[in-house]
Amino acid sequence: MSTSTNNTLTIDDMTAQNYQSLSAQEIKDIFSETTTTARYFYNNTWYMAATNSFQDGRIEGQNNVGSYNEGRWSVDEEKHTLSLEWDGYWEDWTARGYKVDNEFMFFNTNNGKWRITLIFVEKGILSTDL
Repeated sequence: MSTSTNNTLTIDDMTAQNYQSLSAQEIKDIFSETTTTARYFYNNTWYMAATNSFQDGRIEGQNNVGSYNEGRWSVDEEKHTLSLEWDGYWEDWTARGYKVDNEFMFFNTNNGKWRITLIFVEKGILSTDL
């Protein structure tokens, strides 16, 4: 499966292929004191973003065209979902995650559509310059 570039996948596709959704703890591990690099598709254009996620729930990110934003991340323990709420104009979202090969794919909980794929997760707070 070409995970980074398949923006047509849905939660139903993941279930049909027997992928298990990430647990709340797995999501916390991905977003606690880490820097993630992701691919996403917005307005018919592919973007990359690097994001620092702090253990206290703060988040800051920058995409490959220089847009920067800060916000909060949280995990719903019962639903095993990730929520990102941005202070600026980046879209807020809640998603369910799946590990596919060495990547983490997230799908919107409101419509089941693919949202973003984390292609790198690095421990520590690193530069978000792409």
